[in-house]
Amino acid sequence: MIIALTGTPGVGKHTVSAYVAKKTGYKIVDINLLLRKKHISEISVERLNKLVSPLISSNELIVSHMAHLLKSKKIDFFVVLRCDPRILIKRLKRRGYSDKKIKDNAMFEAIDGEYVESIDLHKNVIQIDNSSNYVRTSEFVIKLLSGEKIRGDNVDYSKYIPLIQTMFG
Repeated sequence: MIIALTGTPGVGKHTVSAYVAKKTGYKIVDINLLLRKKHISEISVERLNKLVSPLISSNELIVSHMAHLLKSKKIDFFVVLRCDPRILIKRLKRRGYSDKKIKDNAMFEAIDGEYVESIDLHKNVIQIDNSSNYVRTSEFVIKLLSGEKIRGDNVDYSKYIPLIQTMFG
């Protein structure tokens, strides 16, 4: 089985994928790392697909905030990780992101940006709230990998839009 793990930067994609890989033996295909190794800072959706699609085989977790843009029929599920924007802001500040980048990412999370883009492109999309418990999230992904049907979380962070606007102007 192949799962694309996506979400706004800072939601915990790498933490979850590392846990799942350790528990299952699945290989991680880190799109961001691949692009850094190839010295690519910006990429079109078409070029992204040409670059990544040939690398997809089996028993893999494809990880990136861009993973939902992949069009490969080999991908069984797209899992969108979500995070409370207040927590996301703290995580991104710890990473040293600029205020503009923090605001943009927190706002994108609050308006369901990754999830909406994902369901517009694919039918096999599940969202999981990863605000506080990456082990719970990881276990959801492991169940999915084992073929178990799971229901994702119902997530709506739109109530934080005014807070984000107030914090960052």
